[in-house]
Amino acid sequence: MRFVIEVGEVEKQLVEFDFNQLLGRTVIRSNGREIKRQVRLFSEPVFESHVVDFGESERVQLKIEKRRRMLLSSRYTVYVNNRLASCCEGR
Repeated sequence: MRFVIEVGEVEKQLVEFDFNQLLGRTVIRSNGREIKRQVRLFSEPVFESHVVDFGESERVQLKIEKRRRMLLSSRYTVYVNNRLASCCEGR
């Protein structure tokens, strides 16, 4: 699953979330720069949360929650500064 979201009002950040279920790799980038990388080798948890802070003049907290569904599907919920910004479903 891969999606991109733009955050920030003064200092715009283009945040990219990329989860590869086959390799178990999660990567979060901001404006092309890697912020967080995580690799899970075996079982995938039912619920997983990623929290990252970034920005120079405007501090932004991004929280991405991933909830695994029964058959190869997950629901992703994105919060920016503790406010719901986006929801999507996919692999």
